[in-house]
Amino acid sequence: MREETLKRFFQGEASASDLALDVAGSTEAVSPTTSRVAIEDMDSEFSVTRPMLASLTDAVLAGTLPPDSLGTIGFALQTSDKFVWDGDSDELVANVISDWSCPEINHPLTLENIAKFRAWLTGAEPYPARPRGTAGDCGRLVSIREKKSTNADRNLGPGGVGGSVNDRVCS
Repeated sequence: MREETLKRFFQGEASASDLALDVAGSTEAVSPTTSRVAIEDMDSEFSVTRPMLASLTDAVLAGTLPPDSLGTIGFALQTSDKFVWDGDSDELVANVISDWSCPEINHPLTLENIAKFRAWLTGAEPYPARPRGTAGDCGRLVSIREKKSTNADRNLGPGGVGGSVNDRVCS
């Protein structure tokens, strides 16, 4: 996945089909609980807004972008040094990106939930309180997703792997 393609989608310069092709195949299962996402970083900073995220939900609801692509896109946004948003003044953007990057925790990426994300992002409905796992689930490792930089000039360690995110049931 190339961050530049996502940026171009947000700017209206790449189609949802282009983005879907770019995201497809970028995630590799390493084990039953671990996956690695190949991401090519972009060079310049880019601000992400609610309408941009809503445009992703529109693409999914139109059938142009597969729902599970939002998991990869959310992870790419979270681990990026170049995509930025103001999480203090717009906590909703931060929450939605977090939800997408770890759908197994709060909101699975179903069409019904993606319609809810759209309603939250457009202000049609308030963002709900985060669901809580049961007491027995707290601390149970659900998944690990790692970023593998595909930039030739990156030196992130063995295999170019870095920016791993450990997703747990209870935060």
